[in-house]
Amino acid sequence: MLLIPLGLWQQAGRRGGEPQKRLDTVPWYGVYTSGMEENARKLMTIGTLAKAAGVGVETVRFYQRKGLLEKPVRTSGFRKYSESDVRIIRFVKRVQELGFSLKDAQDLLDLALCSRETRPFLAKACNEKIDQIEQKIADLNRMVGMLQRFSRICGSEASDDFECSLLNCFENDWECCEKMRRRKQ
Repeated sequence: MLLIPLGLWQQAGRRGGEPQKRLDTVPWYGVYTSGMEENARKLMTIGTLAKAAGVGVETVRFYQRKGLLEKPVRTSGFRKYSESDVRIIRFVKRVQELGFSLKDAQDLLDLALCSRETRPFLAKACNEKIDQIEQKIADLNRMVGMLQRFSRICGSEASDDFECSLLNCFENDWECCEKMRRRKQ
């Protein structure tokens, strides 16, 4: 018995009640790659990558220019990205939310592992970031205090009774406005 792939035989008609079979002049060929099909399904275009990572396409391109993401090889005329690229973008966005710069994110990506050798660097980076954030909190609290004083002295309705030079008051930490208000009372 001869095994011929499906599609190579066609029925050409009947002679004497039996179908006549002949070979197709153009056989149907297909390439079957089990591993390649699975990998191809995992690859994505830049738009799909951006959507999966929750960023814009320009952010992906910017990260490539900065060296955070490698430019992938073109396949079928398109650059194809992997799930690991999604993970990198999400990581970069997350450490940026924690106050790290893109350079810091690159340094952290270069470590790749949390190990005995990298822990001192990670601790130092985190502690420096904590110090910076605490300093920002102190600065913000100072700003809130100044704005509250400015609002109380110059922005309150009681301040309608007097006039003062805003620039002079600003330079003197709002004291001249306070003095003017006391004189009017």
